[in-house]
Amino acid sequence: MSTKKHGGSKPLEKRSDKDFNIILDSSEVGGIPVEVVGIGELVVTSGEIVVCDPLAIPDMPPLQPAIPPGKYPVTLHVAKTRYSGNRNALARLVISDKRAVKWVMALGDGEEAAELEEDEYFGFPVDAGVGGFFDREAGVEYLEFIEKFMEKRPAGNIYDDLFYDEFRKNAMDPEDPVDSGAWVNYTLPSGVRNITMFHSGYGDGFYPAYWGMTADDEIVSLVIDFQVLLNPDEDD
Repeated sequence: MSTKKHGGSKPLEKRSDKDFNIILDSSEVGGIPVEVVGIGELVVTSGEIVVCDPLAIPDMPPLQPAIPPGKYPVTLHVAKTRYSGNRNALARLVISDKRAVKWVMALGDGEEAAELEEDEYFGFPVDAGVGGFFDREAGVEYLEFIEKFMEKRPAGNIYDDLFYDEFRKNAMDPEDPVDSGAWVNYTLPSGVRNITMFHSGYGDGFYPAYWGMTADDEIVSLVIDFQVLLNPDEDD
């Protein structure tokens, strides 16, 4: 996307025009049922969170600011659409049980909200149909792990040779060969760090993330908007 600079006064933060609490608090949005799926915790060691497509583009820079190290739940908010089946609408990293009152675009190093026009946003590209959260240090370990894993399988790929089976472990119906599972929470070889990944809405694209914040700017969550719900032209 274009992020050319513009003259004039521009805000230092960019807020979503969506209230994601509508999805987080509801069992139905716009007539579409919404199911909450917990996928376990994310171990955060450095506090720097990466959002990316872990299968195709895992080396994205972390978001700013950092959050306190710890273990944080990850939830998926699944739209059960009429024509397209189950689609992950939001992925949420739960940092606090406090309620967000505003949603501020999460930016990486060098990205500035003042560069954006009203209908523009920063985000991350998806080319393998998945998004994910992980800590920056987990990302370093993950890249090293992929390199060593694929050295033994030069003609293969990381999804077919490893993560297909990991996704299948979380299939809603393990007996259904079409149900390949919608998420993975994978512990890396160190046994300390992990990565999460999950299907990205309707597939490949470019998706934004937003910090959920209180009125006094405390960060309480991080969400990825897969642009399935709360869109003016959405269809179930």
